[in-house]
Amino acid sequence: MNDLKVRRWASSFGLAGFVVFLVALPLYFVGVGPGARLEDAVQFSNLVTRTNTFIVIRTALADPLIMVGFLVFLAGLRHLIRQAQQDCEWIGSLVFGVGVVVIAVELVGDGLQAGAALDTWVKADPLAVRALNEGSFPMYGAIGLILAALLLASAGYATLATGVLHKWTGWVAYSAAVINLAAAPSVLGGTDITGFYTTSGYAPFVGQAAMLIWFSVASVSMIVKRAPARQP
Repeated sequence: MNDLKVRRWASSFGLAGFVVFLVALPLYFVGVGPGARLEDAVQFSNLVTRTNTFIVIRTALADPLIMVGFLVFLAGLRHLIRQAQQDCEWIGSLVFGVGVVVIAVELVGDGLQAGAALDTWVKADPLAVRALNEGSFPMYGAIGLILAALLLASAGYATLATGVLHKWTGWVAYSAAVINLAAAPSVLGGTDITGFYTTSGYAPFVGQAAMLIWFSVASVSMIVKRAPARQP
């Protein structure tokens, strides 16, 4: 497969993953409400029970499809980095390797929340529902955000060093990395789901959204950017 085909396939999968995210975007706000705080296990479990189908669709169907699209994109990006500049192969491997870990962490969080939702289909155990959801928060939050910052910073460096994408996408990656790193300490802010700078609040969501935006602009850049001249 030549480089042009790699660009087409990788960018198509990256954009497809972002489209799935946009379609599923309303589902990310289902199961959250000021009237059902995590501290009240019974009330929170009742909310999850009412919205369990939507939670399962998001965590067990939409998110894995998004991650598949991004995984193919990262594999293509690694290939193009290696082809453009041999001495940058290590950074391409770092981008892909960290990307795989980020995706795995995201899917672990999805699995915990899907398990909590499935628990409510029979007879919900409020403590189990709460515990499974709490277990997912560090995955989506500090753990995932720090790893995502490394992924984005590595991708930004690779972009500026090799020119496989437009230079400005490298600066977008750096900006998204800073946002993710700044959101990581929100794990110390408690578990208020409706808060901003909390482990399950809006700050981690902003960090994740920044990474998804980079994926979308990088996918567009990959298909429209002319391949740089190969360097020994």
